[in-house]
This record gives sequence, structure tokens and C-alpha cells, in this order.
Amino acid sequence: MALHNKHLTSLFLRLRDNGTLTLVYALLSEALFFGYLAFIGLFTIETLLPTFIMAHLSLAKFFFSLIIGTFLVSLLGNFLAMRFTWHFTKKSPLLWLATLWAAAILAVSLYKFPPLLIPLLIVGFLIVGYLFGKIIFSEKSSSK
Repeated sequence: MALHNKHLTSLFLRLRDNGTLTLVYALLSEALFFGYLAFIGLFTIETLLPTFIMAHLSLAKFFFSLIIGTFLVSLLGNFLAMRFTWHFTKKSPLLWLATLWAAAILAVSLYKFPPLLIPLLIVGFLIVGYLFGKIIFSEKSSSK
């Protein structure tokens, strides 16, 4: 077992040094981007036309595979010591497009929902989104 682990470690180090893993990381990152883009499109179609997509493929399995892929790409990025900073501005068209898309999907999904619960659900989602934003985009403070 130890010989097997040593062989795998040397193989990964050799692939990292000659740049193969960096290329694999870049290709997997692009594949994940297109996968998430496809998921957003399929989810939108499924929201507007219920069971149109779910009759042919499971969005839950597709999303789970995207999450697993994201985890693996993250591990590979940590192994390659890849570090990126996120810079979002309030004027970013992508941010406004994502906000409008989320609002439209929320409006369509809350159609014919009990009117008294709609504000409660929206406030709950906004609070959860704000907390996730604080967790993801906050600067990590070094612990002593």
C-alpha cells in the first residue's frame, strides 16, 4: 500500500512539474463553467415548462455531479497552489443579469403560492443569501 501511494505521489508530482495537471485543471474549470451554464438553462426551462426536462434527465443528479466536479477541481487547484481573488463590482452586467434571472425564477415559482407566505419566503431567501455572501466573500482572518 505504501509503495502504491509513493508511486501515485511521484506520478502526480511529475505531471504537475511538466504542466499536464495545469492543463487538466484549466479544461475541467471550463467544463464546469459550461456545466453550470447548462444547468441554469435547463433549470429555467424546467421552471417554465414543468416535467419537460425531468422526463428525460434528472437535474438533481446533474447538479450533484457538478458539485462533485467542483470539489475535485478545488482539490486539484489546491494541489497546484492556484490562488485567485474575486473582484465583484456593483456595476457588473453579469451580477445584474444573475439578479434579474433569480428574481424572475422566484416570481414564476411563487405564482399561486399563499400570498401571506410570499414575503416571508423572500425575506428568508434574502437573509440566507446575505449570510452565504458574507461567508464566501469575507476576508479570512488569520487565527493566532
